[in-house]
Amino acid sequence: MEKLPPAKGINQTNKAKSNFVLIVLFALPLIAYLFFLNGEHKFKTLPVVKESIGSIENFKRLEDNATLQLKDSLTIITFLGKNPYQRIGYISNINEKVYRKFHEFENFQMISIIDTSGTGDMKDVYYQLKTNTDLTDWHFLTGNDQSIQDFFNSLGTDLELNSDLSSDYAFMVDKKARLRGRPGNDEEDEVIGYDTSSLAAINKTMVDDIRVFMAEYRMAFKKNRSEKIKKDE
Repeated sequence: MEKLPPAKGINQTNKAKSNFVLIVLFALPLIAYLFFLNGEHKFKTLPVVKESIGSIENFKRLEDNATLQLKDSLTIITFLGKNPYQRIGYISNINEKVYRKFHEFENFQMISIIDTSGTGDMKDVYYQLKTNTDLTDWHFLTGNDQSIQDFFNSLGTDLELNSDLSSDYAFMVDKKARLRGRPGNDEEDEVIGYDTSSLAAINKTMVDDIRVFMAEYRMAFKKNRSEKIKKDE
């Protein structure tokens, strides 16, 4: 029987297909990564639940007695009260799931408010944290009972401080010193303060909301930069 000549182009076609498959396998993950990293996403924004809250100018920073402000920073606020060492579990939770993950974000700061009677207690906590955490963006502010209560009341939440002026909840404040959270509706409950009593509680809502919160500012920054470049052209 006469042998048929080999079909021309088959090897080349198979080789081309193999190369194409390899390119797809290696390139697509990279393209997807770049898309999600730099793409023009339309993130939803984290709602403003209170347009204005109290000032923190009456509080002094533990390390150097300096005063701070809320404006121009993305701020997470916690209340450690009169016995900060008894709040070590809450502090560890928010350190692990929030501060360590997000503190390198530009303009991020964590503020923990302590009653002046808890200053010595707080120093012990501070030095323990400092052994394995960069506390550059975590500020511990001290104030008297009335200043703490007044500032907490200014948040306008239905929550109350514990008897030692501490709280199990953390609060999120934007660069315009507005309180952010989730207003309640038919589908979900209102979230103004974020429960820090367990890692699961923080993961459930707070971490996601911080990501949305930061993505909002990141996209606004990119938009402003693009507009500036266009004006300069």
